[in-house]
Amino acid sequence: MSAVSQPPPDAHPPRAVVGSQISHDEEMFGAAFDGRVIRRFFEYVRPYRKRIYIALLAVLAFTGAQLAIPLVIRYAIGVAIVSERASGTLLALAVAVFGGVILLSYLSNWVQDQIVGLTGERVIFDLRRAMFAHLQNVSLSFMDRTEIGRMMSRLQGDVNSLQEFLEKSITAFGDLVLLVGIIIIMLALDLQLGLVTLSVVPALLIVRLIWLPPARRAFRRARETNSIANGALAEGIHAVRTVRGLGRESVNFALYDDKANENLQCPPGWVVDKDGQPSTDPLVAREKGG
Repeated sequence: MSAVSQPPPDAHPPRAVVGSQISHDEEMFGAAFDGRVIRRFFEYVRPYRKRIYIALLAVLAFTGAQLAIPLVIRYAIGVAIVSERASGTLLALAVAVFGGVILLSYLSNWVQDQIVGLTGERVIFDLRRAMFAHLQNVSLSFMDRTEIGRMMSRLQGDVNSLQEFLEKSITAFGDLVLLVGIIIIMLALDLQLGLVTLSVVPALLIVRLIWLPPARRAFRRARETNSIANGALAEGIHAVRTVRGLGRESVNFALYDDKANENLQCPPGWVVDKDGQPSTDPLVAREKGG
């Protein structure tokens, strides 16, 4: 009689799993960008619109100061120092204006950071309170088919992403105004040199069009694997007595370690085969529904 082969000591027991094995994450929680979600999010921003307007004014003041700094330096060097009209009075005036511009830049940036930070925290507080209140009224069937860990990952991680979106949106507005101002100043100072500088913009747009689709897939894949790992962790903590009673501590730790490594290492757009390893095989992707 041939000896029965024994599995290696570190092998997982047959069919041992933790967390979700089939992901319906994007279907349940939406795509990478949903305009309806953004519109609903701004319903929570509306009560603080006066603060937002003040923050936008501070951003404009900060942007104007950033645009004025090189112009003041240009005037100080070109007129107050090396020109025929150079004098100590003009230089002192340039230094005073430069100091005022720096002070305006500091104050406007401080006001912007304070208002945006406090407003973001209050908006997210209102949003989280509404979301947790909504969870008290959802059906039991939804709770039954939704992993608690994954849902908590959405309530925490995605809400933080919305807070970052609010703060970055105001900053991006200032960056856009700054970019337009730089282009106008460059063209006004030297039209030919400005056009040569802007000649690289079409190439940058082409690179962006090529880079954006894989970047979007990478974001969705990272969000999904992070949600799966958090779901498995939350379920393990919730069922810790059962896990200890069955003596599955080492098994669950090894299985969760696989999911954490998948979240860390699995490249965007790849799928995981039956052994838990990243794979680009189209047959595996078809079996996974890809």
